[in-house]
Amino acid sequence: MLIIGHRGAPSLAPENTIQSFEIALDNNVDGIELDVQLTKDKQLVVMHDLHTYKINGKYDLIDNYTLQELQTMNSQITNLEHVLKIVPPDIELHVEIKSNKLNNKIIIAKIYNLIIKYKLQKKIIISSFNPFVLSTFKRFNNAIRLGMLWTRCPNEPWFITHYSYYKIKPESLHASIEYITAEMVEWAKNKNMKIYYYTVNSLSSLQKAKSLHADGIFSDYPNLLK
Repeated sequence: MLIIGHRGAPSLAPENTIQSFEIALDNNVDGIELDVQLTKDKQLVVMHDLHTYKINGKYDLIDNYTLQELQTMNSQITNLEHVLKIVPPDIELHVEIKSNKLNNKIIIAKIYNLIIKYKLQKKIIISSFNPFVLSTFKRFNNAIRLGMLWTRCPNEPWFITHYSYYKIKPESLHASIEYITAEMVEWAKNKNMKIYYYTVNSLSSLQKAKSLHADGIFSDYPNLLK
């Protein structure tokens, strides 16, 4: 079972930062996971939330700001290429594309160009809750591995469904440890998908992941298995 540093090692350093990724790597994780979205100036910023930190009493969308403006707010914010430069060749890299849009050609093209530049075709897995992102990426390049994010959380958008498998045919299912069931695992295994669980941060959730045949887990704690 692989352990993937979820946004690096956020239990030890701020998530999705170079410091967090370096600490995760120092703790011998098998891979790291990060989130990518587009800024106003079409830069690939590594951030999870689609909105900024609270500014002047309210939140605002990330794509209303340039990368430089975001880094002025928080100097630890980084871009995807900076992270790619520090990831060793034997590490599995999970890039989650954050987007609520139907047309995602710009972000996909920019990520794909970096994949080619850094020769990451065999080590990268592109994931998203948005099936339109994965479908577009599959048309862009059918050889790059895809991971379908899944949950049954009632607050999530309508398009998060395991039936997207039939359109995307991903290599792996990235499922919420809270909502996963033995029946869903059986379904995924019958489709020859690997199964990763998020976010496994406790011994009880780790035991559940093991009992449900996890191929890998995403964790905020890089030394959880120890």
